[in-house]
Amino acid sequence: MTFLSELKQQFDAEDNTFLMTIRDELYWNWDQFFSLSSLMYQVADTFHHQEEIDKWIAEGFWFCDTWIREWTMHSYFPQPSPEQHEGALNLIHDLAFYLFQGENPYLDDSLRLKALRKMNL
Repeated sequence: MTFLSELKQQFDAEDNTFLMTIRDELYWNWDQFFSLSSLMYQVADTFHHQEEIDKWIAEGFWFCDTWIREWTMHSYFPQPSPEQHEGALNLIHDLAFYLFQGENPYLDDSLRLKALRKMNL
């Protein structure tokens, strides 16, 4: 599965990834964010029903759900608009919920649409 190797690169904060950009450049790159959220959705949708997942996947989802919020809430980080920022943080949280709880937190298809940038946050 190529999306797993792509997600691993994202979680490892390799060059031109969202985590690297917000950490090193203090910049919220929306294209990179939606690349990350799309990959996270694909993984959550593939593995949410399994009893066991690889440790790096669980750690990456947990890290994104906690660290992105903490890092970008500091006063020195130039946040995007408050509504978009909160929507993005909620999306990451909802993707983690989907993976860990095995249930889509929405009754409709909006989690997939938001993660794939086909619907506003």
